[in-house]
Amino acid sequence: MNVVRNDKGYTILIVLLTIVVIGLIAPPLINSVMSSSLQNQKTEENVQLENLTEMGIHYFRNDVAKNITAGGMTTTKNPDEIMSALKKIDEAELIQLDTDSGTMKYRVGYINEVRFDPEDSNYILIDYMSEAYVNDAKDEKAETYRLKYTGQPVNGGDNEDEVQPPPTSGNDRACLDLNSKNGKIHLSGQTYCYLNGSFVIDELIKITGQAKLEIDGSVVFRKSVDIAGQGTLDIFGASHFNENVFVRGNGIIVIDGSVQFDKMPSKKGNGSIKYNNREYN
Repeated sequence: MNVVRNDKGYTILIVLLTIVVIGLIAPPLINSVMSSSLQNQKTEENVQLENLTEMGIHYFRNDVAKNITAGGMTTTKNPDEIMSALKKIDEAELIQLDTDSGTMKYRVGYINEVRFDPEDSNYILIDYMSEAYVNDAKDEKAETYRLKYTGQPVNGGDNEDEVQPPPTSGNDRACLDLNSKNGKIHLSGQTYCYLNGSFVIDELIKITGQAKLEIDGSVVFRKSVDIAGQGTLDIFGASHFNENVFVRGNGIIVIDGSVQFDKMPSKKGNGSIKYNNREYN
């Protein structure tokens, strides 16, 4: 006796199972592809934004080199003259670049009042910002430009009544005494002092500008020590600091020998204390 089998029910079941499996697998795959595409687009935008902000920085530096500086990193213009020659960021013109991937724009200008460096009035500080736009995305980067001022003296700052001493050198206290006033030794500009031997310094010490104090021997500082600007204190021997030590800006203390700080030194900005070729923390 022949039995007739009907497989149509199995075929429909297999088709339905296949549709269900595809329905479960397809959405995650589609989402993954779309997310990858969006991520690539976002990464490309970020790269373009970074390139545009760097372009703005170079544009600003070229503008300063063309209209402000007298060669290198020096200028004879005072802060008011610099602000007249440059644009403030919210007044700067947007520079547009049309590309296949969309619209790109950037602008650059100063963001704060141009001023003399409060740590060293021989320098001028220009805070500026570069803004970049790619389609609806935005990026910005701010920096501070530091220029050596070689123009006419301008009243202001905490040293307006002081006469800046010429660069000097020596191997005894005479160099420090030349730069001492009212219990404070202030080495500024390009002043250089060299001491050889053992010393106890009872005055406050302040070193700014590109000044340098080099001590070949042991030393005890009874009062506070303040290093700012690009000031340098080099000690080749034992040193003992009784009071506060401040290192700011690009100031640096280099000690090749034993050291004792009675109070924890303070470092700000790029200030550094090197102790036997290691950073003191």
